[in-house]
Amino acid sequence: MQYRYIEKLNVSLSPLGFGVMRLPINPDGTFAVEIHNLLAEAYERGINYFDTAYIYLGGHSEELIRDALVAHYPRESFYIADKLPIWKSADKLDMERIFQTQIKRLDVEFIDFYMLHGLNRSTWADAYSNGVLDFLMQKKQEGRIHKIGFSMHDNVQTLELILGTFEWEFVMLQINYYDWTVQQAKENYDLLVEYSIPCMVMEPVGGGRLAKLPAAAEKLMKAEQPDESIASWALKFAAGLPNVAVTLSGISNIEQLSDNISVFTPFIPLSDSEQTVLEDVVNILDGFNTIPCTSCRYCLDGCPKDIAISHIFQIYNDCKMFELARSLNIEYVVIIPESRRADNCIHCNKCANLCPQGIDIPRELKMIHNMAVGLSTGIDIEKLKEQLTDNMRLVFFGAGAIGRAALSAIRECGREANYFCDNAESLWGTSIDGIPVISPAELQELADGAEVSVLITSSYADEIKTQLRSLGISTMLNQALNILT
Repeated sequence: MQYRYIEKLNVSLSPLGFGVMRLPINPDGTFAVEIHNLLAEAYERGINYFDTAYIYLGGHSEELIRDALVAHYPRESFYIADKLPIWKSADKLDMERIFQTQIKRLDVEFIDFYMLHGLNRSTWADAYSNGVLDFLMQKKQEGRIHKIGFSMHDNVQTLELILGTFEWEFVMLQINYYDWTVQQAKENYDLLVEYSIPCMVMEPVGGGRLAKLPAAAEKLMKAEQPDESIASWALKFAAGLPNVAVTLSGISNIEQLSDNISVFTPFIPLSDSEQTVLEDVVNILDGFNTIPCTSCRYCLDGCPKDIAISHIFQIYNDCKMFELARSLNIEYVVIIPESRRADNCIHCNKCANLCPQGIDIPRELKMIHNMAVGLSTGIDIEKLKEQLTDNMRLVFFGAGAIGRAALSAIRECGREANYFCDNAESLWGTSIDGIPVISPAELQELADGAEVSVLITSSYADEIKTQLRSLGISTMLNQALNILT
């Protein structure tokens, strides 16, 4: 590992830092021995900058640093970066309580690099008025903090506002080759250069989004550098910026660690031709219109319904980028538990207020849910509007997850189902979201006396078609819309 001496900080840092935010954790808050070994291996192979936070991994990431590093290696041989969650710090008493908790969790006397976590214009205004700068200076005077900085997800105007209020020693920004122009990361970076403030980089691989790319993009990269990983391009881009001190990587296994370290032993910046390739890659990615989620999972802290927000976004982005549209429903309905799907969103906006990327999460969840349902059902909303008359009774045959998802889609076009029908006797006489569940026999009676259209909302579509014929209502099949295509 070739270390970088950062004159303003008077420290030598490994250009590759280890971010612990995305490490796998057991349900009880413990970590497998392999995770401890991974951190130890990173240290042994030269990484000396480890980034954690009060909220990471359910509040257990600082304890992991303690157990894997602090307990085994000289404290002066590595640097710990930690963060104060200002949204949990209404006053100096809160700040003190959180800081003391961090010191205890880490089992250290001081924290090397201490940041205000995830600033934006609103949170900065609150933190400033709550006396956070006085708190930071007090801790530095006490020797409990060595370097003071902040991480930020906002525009250059907000960054300039914050930089003008204090003698900051470092700043952590989200920088990667995609965000460089699309998210104006370059403007923020250039401002740090102007202020001569060292930059720590987070999300260089976009939360993993830039580690696996569409085939056209990967083909360009492999043609230029056939032996290098796709992720290595992202690391090289960020670490090659002159004012970058450390580039964090969310390493989660030994293979990623080895690949990341190979980029820095020795570090060779991107060539002009490689920079041109990245420009072409960005143009390809722009065409997919994905959601800029980095899987930081901050949104989960604010969700009262425990919706699997980042996982849902990941499924959607993967299906978009790899042209797997038909897989969206399979991934969404089969993998995401019903209780954590997007249709449970109550639009409280707590998640959106916590999102560092400024994503309108409720809106995007609604879009993905409707798209997943539409793909699974083959519903053409406009065609459906034409086929359903005002007097027609609409019946969903299949009261499971697909049926409930289809109900949401139908309601999006201003229509309502009259009944669910299902072969499960346990469901007869119950209701789903206000819609009664009837038996096949009751469906037969209904079809005898009313204009009825059946939408098959079950994975047993062929069997249900046969069943409808056996019930003597096969004439309905000309009107039936098969939910599964």
